Amino acid sequence: LVGIGQKVGVYHVLDARTGKAVWRRQLSEPMPNGGLSGIQWGSSYDGRRLYVATYMANPGTLFALDPATGHVLWRTPSPADGCTTGGAAAYPDICQRGFTPAVTTTPGLVWEGGMDGKMRAYSASTGEVLWSYDTMRDVQGVNGLPGRGGALSGGGGAVVSHGLLYTQTGYAFTPY
Repeated sequence: LVGIGQKVGVYHVLDARTGKAVWRRQLSEPMPNGGLSGIQWGSSYDGRRLYVATYMANPGTLFALDPATGHVLWRTPSPADGCTTGGAAAYPDICQRGFTPAVTTTPGLVWEGGMDGKMRAYSASTGEVLWSYDTMRDVQGVNGLPGRGGALSGGGGAVVSHGLLYTQTGYAFTPY
């Protein structure tokens, strides 16, 4: 099987040999201006479940799907306090409760970053938020210059290697 998401919120699973559709699932309703509600980047498969995130979609939502049927196993909306806590609280007029990075999985965990500047680890079996880190803070770069995290967005998702989590941040909300 091969899976692909659309910016209009539809996730498609195709037979890799024939290219024929196996199933389709509408995960969010299309919004004006194109793909703001839909699936922006990549999904992840952990051998049991398929994980897909939608961008804004009132709000963005992380889904676990049965890869064979597309049945929604659980859904977790972007946390309601995402724009009122941490660094995002300073930007109430532009903060968004959405997921744009690709989804990442490790055994038992789903990793997804938000437009609210938070990287979160979710339970792979229930979708419960298990851990959160606010990237919207001042940091000193390896070059000695100041930097600041911001929204987690863009193409790549988190990378987990040798017990460390790597993520990109700074898409928005950065005063530098």
